[in-house]
Amino acid sequence: MNLHQRVTACDARRQSKTSSRCVAESATVTHDFEVAGYSQLKALGVGQYVSSGTFSAGGHNWAIRVYPKQYGNVIAHYQPPLFYAGASLQLRDAGVGTEVTASFTLSLLQKDGRVSPMAKRTMTAAFGAPPRDSYGFHKLLASATMLQKWRCLHNDALTIRCVLTVVRTRDPVPPPELAGHLGSLLATGMGADVTFDVGGRAFPAHRVLLAARSPVFRAELFGHMMEKDARRIRIAGVRPEIFELLLHFIYTDSLPGDGEGCDTATLQHLLVAADLYGIDRLKHICEGKLHASVDEKTVASMLALAERHNCPRLRDACLNPNVHC
Repeated sequence: MNLHQRVTACDARRQSKTSSRCVAESATVTHDFEVAGYSQLKALGVGQYVSSGTFSAGGHNWAIRVYPKQYGNVIAHYQPPLFYAGASLQLRDAGVGTEVTASFTLSLLQKDGRVSPMAKRTMTAAFGAPPRDSYGFHKLLASATMLQKWRCLHNDALTIRCVLTVVRTRDPVPPPELAGHLGSLLATGMGADVTFDVGGRAFPAHRVLLAARSPVFRAELFGHMMEKDARRIRIAGVRPEIFELLLHFIYTDSLPGDGEGCDTATLQHLLVAADLYGIDRLKHICEGKLHASVDEKTVASMLALAERHNCPRLRDACLNPNVHC
């Protein structure tokens, strides 16, 4: 293999899979804007408008605009311009860098509060800084005669309804990483300041973390009977594989594979070690798993274990008359 091939192979081994996740959320609100004295708005010029009060949706502020004269068309040179009336939705807090995707419907309400099928428009738009802070419809409104016919104008007042759905995206909070980081610390032994000799195997560890998790380790490593500079400690009465599981739980607050790969004998030894070092949560977990494995072959040893290490749930499982033993 030449140098180029070796480098390519090395790069291939270093490749890792990456991923990201985006969560889309939506918030929908309905806002009614009543325009009283609608006939008086004829005095407004082309492009002028009246605005509703501000309402909130999706973490932003919005308003409805009504344009009595959106724009005019000249049908013939001897006729006055024909003006169209319209309405729009405005993002009130738009600024540089702001972009909000929203789907909205603008419609007129009839006297009975129902939406008029003749005056209803829907749009989806990306709102941003001006001039992209407002979107709407040029011909949403009609003449007063047509509004009367549609039963949308009552006592010279009309109501515009906006149904607004704001689509928001967020990056989810990353999952907890502490257990993984501490597990890596245990696996690499980086910064370890004490080593345990267990059945011929060496286990580097960190005094402070052990003391924080176990009252027994705290007394052994920081108590007045222990030399503070002792760097190697021999552990007797615990199997190496059990001590390894014990350390894994101390660092990560969990068992590898949630303990599913541990047989009954391993769980029994691990319960004893957990009780010995005062790690109550691990003892509780082991007791629960052993509780489910009590049968006529194990009931005697399980009962003795429960009595010796004060495991009431395990003892009850052994003494329960429903257990076939």
